[in-house]
Amino acid sequence: AQQHNDARTDIRNFLTQRSIQSFMYLLTSVRDPHSVKWMEDFLDTKNQLQYHGTGAGYLQRFGGTWEAPLLAMMDRPKDVVVVSAKRSGKGHKGWSKHNPYLEDRYVEFEIDIDPVSLTSRILSVREQIAQEMCQDLDFLVAANDQILASYFAISKEDRTKSDMEMAQKPSVLAFERTAVNIMEQSAFNAAGASSPFRKGNFDLLYNLCTQASIHRLLRKFRAAGEDKEVSYNWLSKFYTSRVADYFDGDLQYGMADDFMDALLRESPSVMYCDSKKAGLADPLGLAEQIIEERRDVVAEWKETMRHVPQDHAESVRKQLLEKQMAAWSTGPPLGSEATVPVGEFE
Repeated sequence: AQQHNDARTDIRNFLTQRSIQSFMYLLTSVRDPHSVKWMEDFLDTKNQLQYHGTGAGYLQRFGGTWEAPLLAMMDRPKDVVVVSAKRSGKGHKGWSKHNPYLEDRYVEFEIDIDPVSLTSRILSVREQIAQEMCQDLDFLVAANDQILASYFAISKEDRTKSDMEMAQKPSVLAFERTAVNIMEQSAFNAAGASSPFRKGNFDLLYNLCTQASIHRLLRKFRAAGEDKEVSYNWLSKFYTSRVADYFDGDLQYGMADDFMDALLRESPSVMYCDSKKAGLADPLGLAEQIIEERRDVVAEWKETMRHVPQDHAESVRKQLLEKQMAAWSTGPPLGSEATVPVGEFE
């Protein structure tokens, strides 16, 4: 279970997923839906351009490591997709195009698919997104560090209200949502173009960081034994009962903040454990620990993102080069004509 959870919250796996999704978007923008369809068939998935979540199932099917689907894609032979397109208008040889007895005419053409080239281009996208995430993780910390101050400010304001005022206009949020605003104001005003899904990447990065922090905190509580038994049992129950809504599948934006909001709205309560020990569960204290844990996760993830180009050079790019060298050695002799695919170097 721990191995599955580690893979599920591994930022490198998430980076691969979002790189593939972003690359599919770029292919669609240059009118190449056929390569997108080939990739979805290969990954045994669908609707990746619409999916907003952190745990694409194909990553686990390929072994749960960031490079596994890319290495598998690279090993696929070149392919040809036959596309059938309807010609405009039925009319031909003098016949009216409105004649209901004339059959539609279709033309077929072939689309070349080069998995090695696709993999190489995904790696380039992956490196760009890794650079963006290094910046966005700083924005995540800035938003993270404002949560408690905002929570205490709103709580203080609520205490000054009368019961009637609270009944008529209760606080909608436990704290102010600043994450997306911080990222948009800082990142999108900076020089250079952003990847197409950057806003979505940031939202999901925030979500994944929260989930990873909860997992780490629960492990620390479990390792501490009876001293943290109450905290472990309470947070474990609270998290597992909400994981499907806040962290799994196709998500709404802002679910990380929604989870923290729900946690901060919980009242302290007495909890009895299997050891017959009773203790006070402190949701505010748990929220503070999750916030602190997120800082540590971000620090680790920033270093991981800085290391991405080196990871590529040591694994996938090395094998890509070997395959390209093998293809060149078996290619047409010097001086003969050779076609160069669009987007590749001559």
